[in-house]
Amino acid sequence: MGVISRMREVSPYLLALFAIVFIGFMVATDADIQTVLHMGENPATAVIGEVNGEKIRYAEFNERLEQQLEQQRRMAGNDAQLDEAGIRQSLWDAMVEEILLRQEATKAGFPVSRGELLDILLDNPPDYMRQPFTDSAGRFHRERYIELVTQPERLADYIDPASGVDPVEAIERWKQDLVRIEDFLRQSRTREHMRSLVSAIGSIVSPGYLRRQYIVENSSAEVTYVAYTIDRVPDRDVTITDAEIERYYRQNREAFRQKKPMRKLKYVIFPLEPTAQDTANFRKRLERIQRELESVPETQRDSVFALLMAEYQGRTVGLTSVAALDPQRVPFLVGKPVGSIVGPVEILGKFYFFRIDQRESGDTTVVHASHILIGFGSNKDSARAEARRLLQRARAGEDFAQLARQYSQDRGTAQRGGDLGWFPRGRMVKPFEEAAFAAEPGAIVGPVESPFGFHIIAVHSKTNERIAYSEIELSVTLGTTGRNQIFREAYSFKQQVQKGVPFDTLARRLNRSAVETAFFEATTPVLGSRALTEFAFHNPVGAVSDPLELKPYGVIIAQVIDERKPGYKPLGDVRAEITEKLRRIKKLDLLRSHVDSVYQRLRGADILARIVDIDPSVQVQTATMVKDNGFLQGYGNDPIVTTLIYQVPVGIIAPPIRGERAYFLVQVTKREEAELKGLDKQRFVELYRRLYNMGKASAYYYWYTALRERAAVEDRRSKFYREF
Repeated sequence: MGVISRMREVSPYLLALFAIVFIGFMVATDADIQTVLHMGENPATAVIGEVNGEKIRYAEFNERLEQQLEQQRRMAGNDAQLDEAGIRQSLWDAMVEEILLRQEATKAGFPVSRGELLDILLDNPPDYMRQPFTDSAGRFHRERYIELVTQPERLADYIDPASGVDPVEAIERWKQDLVRIEDFLRQSRTREHMRSLVSAIGSIVSPGYLRRQYIVENSSAEVTYVAYTIDRVPDRDVTITDAEIERYYRQNREAFRQKKPMRKLKYVIFPLEPTAQDTANFRKRLERIQRELESVPETQRDSVFALLMAEYQGRTVGLTSVAALDPQRVPFLVGKPVGSIVGPVEILGKFYFFRIDQRESGDTTVVHASHILIGFGSNKDSARAEARRLLQRARAGEDFAQLARQYSQDRGTAQRGGDLGWFPRGRMVKPFEEAAFAAEPGAIVGPVESPFGFHIIAVHSKTNERIAYSEIELSVTLGTTGRNQIFREAYSFKQQVQKGVPFDTLARRLNRSAVETAFFEATTPVLGSRALTEFAFHNPVGAVSDPLELKPYGVIIAQVIDERKPGYKPLGDVRAEITEKLRRIKKLDLLRSHVDSVYQRLRGADILARIVDIDPSVQVQTATMVKDNGFLQGYGNDPIVTTLIYQVPVGIIAPPIRGERAYFLVQVTKREEAELKGLDKQRFVELYRRLYNMGKASAYYYWYTALRERAAVEDRRSKFYREF
């Protein structure tokens, strides 16, 4: 019976393996068989998508989701909030990747054979297969493992008749597990094959590239420079004509090639907001709970609260340190006697009733404190004096929270009056922590110096309590009547547009905004919705969608308003982009004469710093350890300037360098250029290994991204699954 028990324990783990490695945590689909039947399709043969002509069946996709339900609930709990749309997307991506990898492995001559899988299962079983056949002493019973893997029917020999286990059912389940394990191994081995192949090719390092990288990494320069950026030129000083835009478009047309079809939508949102009646119903529920709790003696309120917990699906939180509790709830829980009921209290727009179920002393002491931070600035003594003045004002009775809002330089907490919430030891820097834990509740201490500056600390409370509590949560929610009314309005909108009322006109009439999307491809979920995207690509321009509920937006009505076929993007689509490029070019042109003039007056000067006598508006900057890698300290990225820094003579002020967004005047004060003779065998090997590993790490990502981009993927999921 030991093997059966171990297999029972481990089997769910085996089934969860696909999720952990390929899919992430999944949940059962929100589609049902009726959805498919209503579409007039056979659930066994319905196709949910295609990858390069290879079909993904609805039944297979749905089964893989359902296989994860038990695991998800076991790991996250039945009450966990699950991102079902995200889960379906993760599964879809995983299945597309599996198919693409299998297709590419076959093309490359690297398919995973059944013999290879048997070798793994029989000769080198992975740990998750060994575990059910490993005893408490750590011994792996290989003979029994081989027996049951190759002859699943022999499992019946290990089932105790008195155990109540059905041998036929147990054998069938074990066979199914073996099939799934084989599928998983095939997928993982295919991935390993393709990763190895792609990494081997993508990580090849040419000798020329290696030598160039050695020189770049081991050369350095010190420069003084001035950057005349295009920000100096106001937009109003630049005129860009339609003729210039059109000429740029013609000359650079290849840069605007569109590879895939695109669509554009216009949509209006009908928010799913509670009605006045919903608010009134909420008030009645709130008042009813208050009335029922107040209508009985305190000794009976616990029983009433328990009934209300069941009715309103309340929740219970076990003993928890105050430091780990929700900070918003802590003020209503700390210091309250066991059995007391607090509420209604409002937290972030929702109302709560709390009951303190248990409290006890724990090992972790926590402090509730606020602080005012004064940074060191340029004068540490002045900062200390300012902190002492604020300490005196706080001790004299001024509102600490108001002082924090006005003076604290910790802007993250200043808006909360300096409130840091509850924290245990080890959370704050040492000097702050020691002062806060040493002070008594109600004390204001400081100035306390830390690496951040000087702190004035107000200690509000201190406790080592662990608290268990129950809560009832109430909020205003949209009722069925209100929801139905919103959908009726959305359907009416659709019908009127179909009858000829312009989309924008009708939206304005209803005081709603009609929003246009940018052009998007078939792989882009609009507002996070695959259904909207597929509607756009499966309907002609002018088509209007059915009402679609999308969280957190509401009910959406959309219309296809434009389409773009593969080819060159129209000028209208790229006009703004071209205008911005031309504006940058013209601003650089306008800067050129001024920079040339300054340079002419500087010629012969020994140091670039003398430029301030000619042009007081500039800021002279110094950069050390500049490398020919495109990055200039104090400015940012510009490959042109860093390349030329290694070409101009040392010591002189170089002629103006035109960068991407600025003109530079540069003086190289020191330059050390590496020589290849320093690239000895040891350095060569070390650099080669590093470049090889860098290439290996990124090769698969770039290869798969390109593969996925080229693939013909048809996604029909929105026909089978409701959107959320």
